[in-house]
Amino acid sequence: MPEGDDSRERPRRPTATNRTAARVNTAALLDRLRTAGPQSLSELTQHTGLSTATVNRLVDRLIDDGLVLEAGRTVPTGGRPARLVKFHAQARSVLALDIGAHKIAGAVADLEARVVRRRRRAILPGEDGRPAPSFFEALADLAATLVKDAASGPSPVRAVAVSVPGVVRRDSGRVEFAPSLRWHDLPLGALLEERLGLPVRVANDVNLLALAELRHGAARGRHDVLTVALGTGVGASLVLDGRLYGGGAGAAGEIGYTLLGRQSLSTPWPGFGDLESRVGTAGILARMRARKGALPPGFGSADFLRLARAGDAAAEAVLAEVVDDLSLTIGNAATLLNPELVVLGGGFGRAAADLLVPAVRRRLQGRIPLPPALTGAELDDAQLIGAAELAIDLAAADPTAAT
Repeated sequence: MPEGDDSRERPRRPTATNRTAARVNTAALLDRLRTAGPQSLSELTQHTGLSTATVNRLVDRLIDDGLVLEAGRTVPTGGRPARLVKFHAQARSVLALDIGAHKIAGAVADLEARVVRRRRRAILPGEDGRPAPSFFEALADLAATLVKDAASGPSPVRAVAVSVPGVVRRDSGRVEFAPSLRWHDLPLGALLEERLGLPVRVANDVNLLALAELRHGAARGRHDVLTVALGTGVGASLVLDGRLYGGGAGAAGEIGYTLLGRQSLSTPWPGFGDLESRVGTAGILARMRARKGALPPGFGSADFLRLARAGDAAAEAVLAEVVDDLSLTIGNAATLLNPELVVLGGGFGRAAADLLVPAVRRRLQGRIPLPPALTGAELDDAQLIGAAELAIDLAAADPTAAT
């Protein structure tokens, strides 16, 4: 190699191909039509920054593909009426899957995340309480059934997204750790892609809850949001400047591992973390047993909330402890991140929001400089809706490819 020639050491900067540019521009047009409703071609040109020729060419292609429909003409105000086009949400479908410790929920949704078909399957645990060995087979079978159902109609499934209660590598869809499922280093995305023959994305369930609330629920119009999900486990999701923040390895938001005191440093946390052990469902029930002794068979978080609302002294005391632990966590996170809104979700968090939100708000007042607004999550099936939104984003990456 000649002296001074470092071409072998310096990587070449990737350049966009015509096909890549067309995908990006097409996705921009579809996103504008989806969020803004019927548009004229001049409006699309203005809002996307694309040239008139590019907009005309891509819109014609989208009409041929069925993703865009003619929507009449504008009412003239002195000039010629302009051609209007609109997004055709029913042209394609996506598949959303939500995995819990002992259940699988699946839904086929249109390109506006409206559910058109759904199925749910309970998975009985194995003898040791772990998910049954056939768990993945049940998931793949449910997904294949829903894909087949959609294929018999006018809107075939284009993409799949899966909600998982654990740490997921966003680049590969590999589940690194899902404590409630006892999954470690599972290539879930690749396994489902091989089984279904469709592109698959896998994401943390709280991130998908946050995505759903951001686009359809309590966080609409917000740009900096912390979502905290309380249930069997405890997780969080960060939306910073309008975008989900995943962190270096995609594990941002594992708030259940928050250490709440010096004594936490002397205890290993190989499964659920310190905060989870206190305010997750198992932690709350353990606190109740410590105060009341044995609990009735089948006693759960709904029973705990019923007692707390009825003025039961033990339940009120446990709730106060949960509020304190949650306030410490949210207060510290808010001081670091300065979110404009904190959304409480998850099965327990949403059910208890009427009790938790005002109590946490009171505990934080005067303790941190800028307490965020707090509210409960709004959406039923938020993880499914978020998974549908993620699958829609995946489909939009190449929206006119053959199905």
